[in-house]
Amino acid sequence: MTPAERADLPSLTEKIVHLETVQGDKLMAKLLFVFDEGETPDLFCVEVERGQEGTWIEKPEAGYSILLADVASVKVEPNQ
Repeated sequence: MTPAERADLPSLTEKIVHLETVQGDKLMAKLLFVFDEGETPDLFCVEVERGQEGTWIEKPEAGYSILLADVASVKVEPNQ
């Protein structure tokens, strides 16, 4: 993740983002919380999918805590 993307993370809370990890995993997620302090800075998100009417639906049992060091990129979904 670029320094600019990391600096923008707190402003993306409650937004839908395209997340890619350094392991190559990709997901659409709603960013819930960013903890950018301490020894293990991370973010909390829930995976989402687009519903039939264009709304975003949270997937059940799809919450994640991802270390910021494991995030390769974060891009805001433009169609929110």
